Order: sequence, then structure tokens, then C-alpha cells
Amino acid sequence: MIIAFLLLSYSASFPQSSQTIQVQFERQYNEKGVKEIVKGNIYYRAPGEVTVVVNSPVKQWMIFAGKQLTIYYPDDKQAFQFNAQIPISLPFFEAFIGVVKTDYGLTDIGYVLSTHKTRGDTLFTYWSPPKKTSKTLGEFTLAYVSDKIVYAELKRRDGTTASRSFYKNHIHYGVTYFPLEIYTIRYTKKDSILEKVVYTNPQFDKPLPIEVMNFKIPTNVKIEEINW
Repeated sequence: MIIAFLLLSYSASFPQSSQTIQVQFERQYNEKGVKEIVKGNIYYRAPGEVTVVVNSPVKQWMIFAGKQLTIYYPDDKQAFQFNAQIPISLPFFEAFIGVVKTDYGLTDIGYVLSTHKTRGDTLFTYWSPPKKTSKTLGEFTLAYVSDKIVYAELKRRDGTTASRSFYKNHIHYGVTYFPLEIYTIRYTKKDSILEKVVYTNPQFDKPLPIEVMNFKIPTNVKIEEINW
């Protein structure tokens, strides 16, 4: 349930341009007619620690720190610590913060720019997958309008579309435009999965709440360790 709820993935570390970021989020996830809504707050602290505090539908703390993810349910007094081989990230937050990475972080994971085209005011860039994933993944497309990312598409090796994302309602901070609304459609053989994430009240380079900075799982709660 935890993995399905978060859609956890492996990723490179977060960028260094902002020392802290805090933002409220609402994530709507619809699969096979079943809709889930998750609300909470995300707190980022350089060089790469992310704390997610979920308020609804359950109270939950998640701390992403490199190769380790800690999850704590305060109402149930349960805690889990996941130990992975490579860094763990929260995909829908990376979609928000990824705009500050060079080429949306594609070069970091081995994608190579193959070509680009301009249609009206929109710049399309096309990326070839790294060799280690070319047996399953195909081309990746990014679209920009006035330096704002507005569209992304991932294809499978056979040319069919695996997912499409639309980025809207950008906010300007420094030299970067952050999307406050992200709509994603993931296509499976039998169905499509819809995800909508809305970010509100983003704050950059401001002190994080004391309860987040000093958070620790109570000493009377046993932490169950799980190795990935």
C-alpha cells in the first residue's frame, strides 16, 4: 500500500539552487475508477533531504534522505525504514522541482538529445534513452513555451506512448518557472491512470518549521527495517 500510494522511484539528488522549499500539495490519483486524494506539505532542505507530512486521508511522516526512506504513522505508533541501494525520491515532487535541473535532469540519467523542432512559440526537444533502458524505454519529448515546461511525453521502445504530462499555472522564482499544476496520464495495456497534483503557497529559501527541522520518531516506537 505504501509503495502504491507514493509511486516511489529511484532518482538522482535534488538541485542546489534553493536551500529550502516548502509547499502544500493535493494529489488526486484515479485508477480503474477508484479515486484517491492525498493532502499535505512538502519540505525540502539542501543538499537533498525531503520531508513529506501527509494530513489526509491518514497522518503520516515520510523522510527521504539519500538511500533511506523513513515512514512514521503517529496515530498507530508504527514506523518503517527502507534501505535502498541508490537514492530514493518522490516522483511527483521531482516533477515540480525538476525544472531547475539542466534539461529536466534527462542528461543526468543518460538520455541524449537527438533533435529539436519549433512550432509557433513552442520548442520541442527529443531525447534518446540510455542504452541500459533502450530495450524497454523509447523517446522522451519535452516542450517549452517562453522557458516554461508545458508538456512531457515518454514512449516505449515500440513507439507507443507510456505517459503524458501537462504543466500549468507556473510561478516565477529567480530564473525558473515552477509549475503549480501537473496532470499526468499513464497508459497501460488495459486502462489509463490519471494523476493531478496541485501545489499551493510555495515558499523558497525560508526557514523550515522547527517541528520539521527537529523531527525524530519517539523512542518508544519500534522501527521496522526493510532492505530493498
